[in-house]
Amino acid sequence: MLPFAAFLVLTGIEGWQPLAEMYPLVYTVKIAVVGGLWWYFRKRYPLPRADGLLLGFIVGVAGVVVWIFLSELQLEKALLPEWLTPGRRTAFDPFTQFASPAGRWAFIAVRIAGLAVVVPLMEEVFWRGFLLRWIIKEEFETVPIGTFSRGSFALVTLTFMAVHPELLAALVWGAAINGLLYRTRNL
Repeated sequence: MLPFAAFLVLTGIEGWQPLAEMYPLVYTVKIAVVGGLWWYFRKRYPLPRADGLLLGFIVGVAGVVVWIFLSELQLEKALLPEWLTPGRRTAFDPFTQFASPAGRWAFIAVRIAGLAVVVPLMEEVFWRGFLLRWIIKEEFETVPIGTFSRGSFALVTLTFMAVHPELLAALVWGAAINGLLYRTRNL
C-alpha cells in the first residue's frame, strides 16, 4: 500500500498552488518516490506471467480509445450537479514552460514514464493485487489472484472511479480491467 499512499500524498502536493511553478520538479519527485517504493517492494508482488498477455494488450488499446472518447464527452458536467462535478487534472504545457528543448523533452520523458509505467504498475498492485482481495478477506495473500466476489468487484470499481476526474471513463475502465483479471487470473 505504501507506493499508492505516497502517490496520493504527492499528487495532493503536486496540485498545491504555492508549488505550481515547481510542477515539473514535484512531478519528477513523485514518480521517482513512487517508482522507487514500487521497486523496493517488488519481491512481495506476484510474479508476472505471459497468461492473457494478448488479451491484456487488446483490452489496453481499447481502453485507451474508450477512456479518451468518454473523457471528451464530459458527461459528468451534464449529468451531475456542479458541486459534485470533479475538477480537471493539473495541466502543464512543457512547450510553453521550458525555454530549453532538452528541458522540454526530459520532462516529457518523465511524464510518459510516470503515465505509462509507474502509475499503472502501482495502481494494478494496489487495486487488484491488494484491495480486490482484501475486501474478500483481510488475510488477502491467502486469496488467489482473480478470485471473484460481487462486493469486491463493485467496491473497487466504484472507488477507482471516484478517485479519477473522468468518472464515466474510470468506471468503464475499472470494470474492464477487473474483468480482465478475473478472466486471466494474472495481475
